Amino acid sequence: MPLSAVRSLVVLPLAGALLAGCGFIGASNVSHTKPSGFVLRGRVTVPATGSGPATDGAACVSALPGVAAGSMVLVSDVDGHELARGELGGGVTATTAAGSSAATCDFPFQVRAVPGGVSRYAVSVAGRPAQTFAAAALRQDQLAVLVLTS
Repeated sequence: MPLSAVRSLVVLPLAGALLAGCGFIGASNVSHTKPSGFVLRGRVTVPATGSGPATDGAACVSALPGVAAGSMVLVSDVDGHELARGELGGGVTATTAAGSSAATCDFPFQVRAVPGGVSRYAVSVAGRPAQTFAAAALRQDQLAVLVLTS
């Protein structure tokens, strides 16, 4: 067998293995679409119901009608054009001071696929007035914290 044929038998499989390890072979099976947005994370803080001492982290109920687990979170641009929707998670008690009976109920949320292209986002919960947040901060995974009172 000529030397060039032996080299081909050694070099070609080795080159194929190297290319496969680099991702060139099989790269056509990978999606070429970019993610359609980011995940906006936040929480809604409302007065909690109840009169006894509060325990941090315990399940709670909002004192505001319509604010509960499953309530809609709406993300819009500042002109009111809807961009994305999500839902509130279950309420968790947060005390305002050590030993205090006053407590708030915090409802976490995540809204997926929030598109970019705006400088500020308006976030509203359960049809209440929206609060605005800087887009750069939210895209850097800072929480959107909405404080609702009666």
